[in-house]
Amino acid sequence: MFTDIINGIINNLRTHGVTPVYSAFDAVDTTNKSKELSTIVGIGAFSCEKPIYSQYSIYFPFKAEIDIKITASEKYSLAQIYSYYDEKLEPVISDMSGLTCVLSGLSAKFDTNIQRLVLNIRLDANGISKFERSST
Repeated sequence: MFTDIINGIINNLRTHGVTPVYSAFDAVDTTNKSKELSTIVGIGAFSCEKPIYSQYSIYFPFKAEIDIKITASEKYSLAQIYSYYDEKLEPVISDMSGLTCVLSGLSAKFDTNIQRLVLNIRLDANGISKFERSST
């Protein structure tokens, strides 16, 4: 279910022109990621509620903390990165079907390990995953 949620967010962002976007769980080394702006999507916490069964489907209500990191080269200011989030990411995430997100944290820091400015965004998300029931 984790990968479905992360891939859904990544695909939605890419569809709306946000690139490059990576999963926090991919094996791509940060030195091989974009040198300008990069968006990284992950999940910090997850809980699943009791499943709901119908004749053909099973629904799993869930709660998750979605972690999004925007990394930027030294030529970007903090104001530019905040604007990037406000203009490019926030409208896409707030309009996602099947997922309700509320901003619960926002912080910025310079990461000396990767020599990049990082905007950390934490979203509290609620949603429902649907799986088809097998006929066997």
